[in-house]
Amino acid sequence: MAVRLDLKTAQLLTSEEVRETMVLFRTLGDNPLAIQESFRGMFPKKVAEAMGELRALRRRATQKFELGLDMFFTKPLLEQASSEPVAAYRAARFVAAGFKEVQDPCCGMGADTIALAKAGLKVFAADKNDIAAHYAQVNAKLAGVADRTEFRIADCLEELPPPGPIMLDPARRRGSRRIMNPADWSPAPEIVGALLAGREGACLKLSPAVEMETLLALFPTPDEIEIISFRGEAKENVFWYGKLASGTPRRATILPSGDTYCGVEKAQAPTAELGAYLYDPDPALVRSGLLGRFAEEFGLWNIDPEIGYLSSDQEIRSPFLDGFRVIACESLDPRKIRELMREHAVGRIQIRKRGIAERPETLEQRFLPKKYGTRFVTFFATRLGDRHIGILADAIE
Repeated sequence: MAVRLDLKTAQLLTSEEVRETMVLFRTLGDNPLAIQESFRGMFPKKVAEAMGELRALRRRATQKFELGLDMFFTKPLLEQASSEPVAAYRAARFVAAGFKEVQDPCCGMGADTIALAKAGLKVFAADKNDIAAHYAQVNAKLAGVADRTEFRIADCLEELPPPGPIMLDPARRRGSRRIMNPADWSPAPEIVGALLAGREGACLKLSPAVEMETLLALFPTPDEIEIISFRGEAKENVFWYGKLASGTPRRATILPSGDTYCGVEKAQAPTAELGAYLYDPDPALVRSGLLGRFAEEFGLWNIDPEIGYLSSDQEIRSPFLDGFRVIACESLDPRKIRELMREHAVGRIQIRKRGIAERPETLEQRFLPKKYGTRFVTFFATRLGDRHIGILADAIE
């Protein structure tokens, strides 16, 4: 159960004594209960419990931040924060647009504030959550950008930030619960509209899990929409406004490589039978509404309009595609698929599935109950219209 923090406890966590203790226990074993008991022997119960929770969160934070083992956050603040490479990528746009200062009125734990400051901008950051504002200020000092940041506790619903470019990241969590309805985000869409009005440039960070049509109906129409994927997962839907827009209506970007594809929206590719090659497109390409345009440009087609797998009779190499050479295809009947596995001497499989409810582990047990050889293949379990099929394929190296 999450520890209920108050500002006084948060300030104690950032004290020199607690910091030094946290460093001491960083590498001492991996038994959280034993470590928690050690903390309780040194600090008041509430502080000790908060230390134990923070230690666990810091291990997760290393996936997002270089200084994750030293930074401060709560679970909701960490989960909403952008990964360091993603925040740095966005910050570069502010610099390219010629801006020197930026407002960050929903700064959370300070991930974007730090990235913007590292890019050379002066950042005026605020948050209505006093713990978030305190942690953000401490994190900025840890990152070495205290001289380019100013923090305060302020609610942008009640006090609009001064004029100038703005970075907006509405809160999409209430405690540990994710809020899927954008109307319930904070600030709400109508307040976001007021915050964006009349500014030279704005970046609005939104969730890629929400339907684009819903976001476009609620928030001011952007000059550019960019979907950013990081390590193969769609992480952010970014609405760019004013000078921060690049001049193209839609963009898909892959990080950390920085590969990008842009153009006018065309979501749907033509549909045809499975060809000699199968391609799994990057989620940024799908969610940006550019899949159809990309398919048209590279001579690809959908094998099912609801599934998103692309196909062709030619080998195509692109950072936006995981490509596979089709070995065989059969209906998703265990007997037929096992016969294919036997025929092709399959010993190991990597499962990719779409439109199929079963877990990968269940599918593997059903279709490869034993080794039939030493060959490693990728097994696609998917749907074609009202048929469920299995595809054996070799990855294009």
